[in-house]
Amino acid sequence: MISITTDRLTLREPTLADAPCYALGVGEYDVARFLSGVPYPYTLGMAIDWLRQARPATPEKSMLVIELPNKGVIGAVSLLSEFGFWIARPHWNRGYMTEAATALLDWHFRESHADLVVSSAHHNNGASLAVQRKLGFAEEGREMRFSHTLQHNVEHVITRLTRQRWQERSQR
Repeated sequence: MISITTDRLTLREPTLADAPCYALGVGEYDVARFLSGVPYPYTLGMAIDWLRQARPATPEKSMLVIELPNKGVIGAVSLLSEFGFWIARPHWNRGYMTEAATALLDWHFRESHADLVVSSAHHNNGASLAVQRKLGFAEEGREMRFSHTLQHNVEHVITRLTRQRWQERSQR
């Protein structure tokens, strides 16, 4: 089982025991509204179903929960069809997401042959776009995507991070 430790966090593969914390975090409207594929309200049963389908993490494809010692699961970071992430609202603006995302991307680029990671965010999700910029992602376009929470199409900013840009960022 994969486990990545940072100064303050542990990133690890999820278990079904994480479902209550996962459901509470994603289930808050202020989090769900920026996650296009997540319905609202988000239930414990939905969290169990989502976590049950998680596959073993690899550097190329992974979904890891973010655990804060003595607090439990506070978010998730993934490399599936895109690089994605969320963090529970009580833990916003503390640098946890940048720390977790950096650890996952370090592992990804160190252990895989991938040259590119694609991500996206709602056009008005300033916090997620700021994290992506800090990580070195650059805007490459925009497209409309359906939001299950908002029940309408939302403009998304599509971003990309190259291996070269990641390595340049890491050398600073």
